[in-house]
Amino acid sequence: MPIYIQIANGFITEILGGKIASGLKLPGSRLLATQLQVHRKTIVAAYEELETQGWIISVPAKGSFVNDKIPVYNGKGFSTNIPTEKTGLKKASFDFKPRFEKLFETNPVLSSSNFLHRIDDGNPDIRLAPIKALARHYRSFMNQPNFYKNLGYTNELKGSIHLRKELMQYLSETRSVNVLPENIMITRGSVMGFYLLFQTLLQDGGNVLVGTTNFQTANNIIQHSNGKLIYVPVDENGIDVDVVEKICKGKTIRAIYIIPHHHHPTTVSLSAERRMKLLMLAEEHNFVIVEDDYDYDFHYDSAPLLPLASHDRFGRVIYVGSLSKSVAPAFRIGFIVGPADLLTELAYFRRIIDRQGDRLLERAIATLFEEGEIRRHLRKALKTYRLRRDHLDDLLQTELGNYVNFKSPDGGLATWVRFDPKLDLNAISEKAKTKNLFIAPATKYNPLGENKNGARFGFASRTEAEMTAAIDVLKSCL
Repeated sequence: MPIYIQIANGFITEILGGKIASGLKLPGSRLLATQLQVHRKTIVAAYEELETQGWIISVPAKGSFVNDKIPVYNGKGFSTNIPTEKTGLKKASFDFKPRFEKLFETNPVLSSSNFLHRIDDGNPDIRLAPIKALARHYRSFMNQPNFYKNLGYTNELKGSIHLRKELMQYLSETRSVNVLPENIMITRGSVMGFYLLFQTLLQDGGNVLVGTTNFQTANNIIQHSNGKLIYVPVDENGIDVDVVEKICKGKTIRAIYIIPHHHHPTTVSLSAERRMKLLMLAEEHNFVIVEDDYDYDFHYDSAPLLPLASHDRFGRVIYVGSLSKSVAPAFRIGFIVGPADLLTELAYFRRIIDRQGDRLLERAIATLFEEGEIRRHLRKALKTYRLRRDHLDDLLQTELGNYVNFKSPDGGLATWVRFDPKLDLNAISEKAKTKNLFIAPATKYNPLGENKNGARFGFASRTEAEMTAAIDVLKSCL
């Protein structure tokens, strides 16, 4: 920051704090320049800046004075114990009603970036992301003669029409979800999509069915939106649809949040039989199915089951996806597929909190789709992640076989690992930290407080060597 601005800001701080009183005459520019050991022109520039902002006034032949219209600070005085370093406020001096603390008590936000060894809960390997191609498209846009028109506001409330058309084709070819661009809305990741959806669907409250183990952020959003969570068991075939049917006979259900493909956290997939029955129940009992399909692109052992949205004949399914898991978490590109009138309402709502999204990123991602680079990336990542899944399977079997049980997932980015009930996974997680290993505690995945003693072991983001080193440390903790 220029020195004259630093000096001007210093005066402003002292005036606001009451140390320099209203109406006080300031030192002459020569004297202050000598005291601060700067050029006189620097002080002149600082005084000019203060006068421009209205903090001081200059009186010919008399000097510069603090504006006497500035209110006088009548505080309690100053402590003699003034800290030498800047400190941030820990508590607000005004009242507000906390709404989120309790929601996140059972889902601690743990940063793993500072640990040498990490076992995350299922992230993509950002080192594989097509960054060079993306940067190339950014440069290409910026070199175009009409580039600056892309820096203004847009009326495309549902997101880039270019990207929506590319997604329309991609979803049709890979998932048999056949819609028009007006049925697709771009969001900043899937979490924004869920927030917009549940805030709209639950304006009058309502019951929402979720799995007993579930994506905790979705639970938080539903609760924050005045929804009441009703938990449904999840087994090896996905959420228990027979239990859903029993609940529907006794309660009015507004929606069900479901991850039918690679359920989070357990990685199981909803069977075809249960999918069909759930669709019929939605029609019979008039509830909405919010389908989270966050990592459909990664399925290893067979063709993936098609989304519920591809079989929806009654307009009951709202389909939500994201590129954050397919490419990289920093690419905040998600999408909602649903009825055009609902998406229009969501677009108006989104405009209040995020005027129009990231036009340049959406255009660059659309071009990656158009030129086939997203598909090439996904094919490469699929091959790499399959090998890493198999490597983790071998490590869990050979190194931790006496401590854990697991089922190799058909797809996704993580394996659901259950520890021996005699072991305390939370204690193991704390011990691992002392050995520079991050592993999520069991409480992260069990909002009901039940000690399931399970954790997701993400294999996609770690090379074989990195995963081997992490498992070695974990084994020493056990």
